[in-house]
Amino acid sequence: MQFFRGLVQLCRLLVGSLFIVSGLIKSNDAMGFMYKLEEYFEPGALNLPGLEEYALSLSVLICIGEILLGVAMVIGALPKLTATLTGVLMAFFTWLTWYTANCDPFATKMIVDATGASVEIANQCVLACGCFGNAIPLTPYESFIKDLVLSVLTVPILIGAFNGWTRLNEKREGLVLITGSLVVIYAFGAGMLHWNFPVLFAAIAYAVAEGLKVRFSSKYREWIMAAGVIVVCGLFQYYTLNHLPVKDYRPYAVGESVIENRKSADELGLEGPQYATAYTFKNKETLEDTIILSTDWIKIYNEPWFKEGFETVSFDGDEVKLSDGYEPLIMDFQIVDGDGEDVVDEILQFEGDVLIHVSKDLDAGAGLGQEALNALATQAMSKGWKVIGLTNAPFDQNESYRTKFNAPYPFYTCDQTELKIVVRSNPGLVWMRDGIIQEKWSWRDVPTFDTLVD
Repeated sequence: MQFFRGLVQLCRLLVGSLFIVSGLIKSNDAMGFMYKLEEYFEPGALNLPGLEEYALSLSVLICIGEILLGVAMVIGALPKLTATLTGVLMAFFTWLTWYTANCDPFATKMIVDATGASVEIANQCVLACGCFGNAIPLTPYESFIKDLVLSVLTVPILIGAFNGWTRLNEKREGLVLITGSLVVIYAFGAGMLHWNFPVLFAAIAYAVAEGLKVRFSSKYREWIMAAGVIVVCGLFQYYTLNHLPVKDYRPYAVGESVIENRKSADELGLEGPQYATAYTFKNKETLEDTIILSTDWIKIYNEPWFKEGFETVSFDGDEVKLSDGYEPLIMDFQIVDGDGEDVVDEILQFEGDVLIHVSKDLDAGAGLGQEALNALATQAMSKGWKVIGLTNAPFDQNESYRTKFNAPYPFYTCDQTELKIVVRSNPGLVWMRDGIIQEKWSWRDVPTFDTLVD
């Protein structure tokens, strides 16, 4: 019995610590997690379009909820509720990652469209679950294995909670579990995230919870502790949503070279991924379609049994990845002018400083921070800096916006999805020198030119 109780405590420590890290990573970039939820809500995925308008609220709720459950699990607060919610969450995420891992990109599904008619559409497979954001990209299968392991570890936690073995930590037990949790979080942060902030955040959350535990002795003490942790999470979430993520793991992070991150495997002398095309042939005897990869077809197309038994249907099939290899970190970054020409190389190779006003949605941005951007741009351009706007809008709409808000710099067009990756603010500002990102700001934090040159 003593062994099993020790196992319960170990599982609480491990699962709780991982929940805190996972929730914090997503909370650091709640906008990115929102985009991931929107992928799942697409008709070709889970077909839940009605949830798209609530994607940000759900993102914040999941992020804060995950951290709160992790803290509660380690300190032993509300054990039955905590264990039950954790079990439900793990069951759902295990199913979701299993569904994602088994998604067939070549299959189709039937959905009911807005008119009530049944239509057949292609599957939309989510390629990464977003469990740890961009910090630790996991394939759907890796995510499923991770969730399966966590689900197994949750079983002792449930048993311990409903057998009365888990309760709000006594002083000695709390010291051991919290210290152990901080060690695990520090090791995870330093070893895999290259970020020490998670252990500081966890320490603050634990300190608030423990401080409230000492301060209050009523029957609502554990709920008051939970409220305190929610305040800590909420303050962090408020900051990252209103400014920018504290830690950026994307290929446009400060210090990253956009030029290098756009280079192909050939340019870097690395092995790239290998692909084949899916060809379709019909079996003359059974009349059934057969998919043969281009790499196999090359080997067998002259074989008599193949020529006699099959007829061509289509050589225009999907591409199938045969093996992994290096792929450019940045693949769709373009700067398209009014003539439809991509001038990205000209901008990246500019010898000097470049400021880019980025807006993933020009209509939604609606001139936010434009007065500060205009003042900065005017001074910067007078000192030889290049300043441009980069939006999701076509040339005519960009010109209308530029005229309306008296922007002194030209505007260009880029794919909206890529602009979401460049900066998590709409609008945002990026400072680049020789193709290397120097700094990024939310529209709320646009600096003055004097600040940049000091």
